[in-house]
Amino acid sequence: MKKIKDTSQLEKFIEIHCLQLYMSTDIASIANLYRFDKGETLITEGTISKYLYFLVDGTVMVFSNASDNRTILIDYAQPVVPLGEASSLWGLSPNNNVQAFTDCLCVCISLEDYQEALQNDVVFLKNICQTLSLRLNSGINLAISLTESVESRLSKFILTYEKNGIFSFQLTICATILNVSYRHLLRTITNFCAEDILVKKKKHYLINNYSMLQQLADGYKK
Repeated sequence: MKKIKDTSQLEKFIEIHCLQLYMSTDIASIANLYRFDKGETLITEGTISKYLYFLVDGTVMVFSNASDNRTILIDYAQPVVPLGEASSLWGLSPNNNVQAFTDCLCVCISLEDYQEALQNDVVFLKNICQTLSLRLNSGINLAISLTESVESRLSKFILTYEKNGIFSFQLTICATILNVSYRHLLRTITNFCAEDILVKKKKHYLINNYSMLQQLADGYKK
């Protein structure tokens, strides 16, 4: 975590992401811009965060630790996302960890200095309530039910993360998110390729049949 002592950069990100709309308090006067290196932890499960974060550049991953020492990946977050508002803002221990998946930049507000001001900012509270409601209704971002087949879950995942017909998501992480073994995931993808739903390239997969992917995502059984 490294503070960037450049007020022009801070103001630029506040303007680009319209962060002032989140609160009535002048955010530039209470916030600082920090850089987090890939792999660095922003929020630790069970430890109250010292900051409220607004992710303005890069990607973070949200995960928890299971009792059997497994890591359960919950979601990826990209700009612009508030982090730490659901627990640390109220002095509660967070249930999840937040770690930089890439190098990241965050606009950070010290909760030690400004917790009371934020708790009394009606505009801020209204926006945070709306954010929490959206997360609860959507299951964070990617609502994948474990009662669905692997084919259905994988199809939803591909349709969510493909870009211009290309699916290049890291498969080990994909398997973790879908809660399946890496081997099972590879078998399912191999089947998709055999059925011409996907076409394997060197470092990615091309979507060859959007219609079938959508049918599988909707629960169609082959």
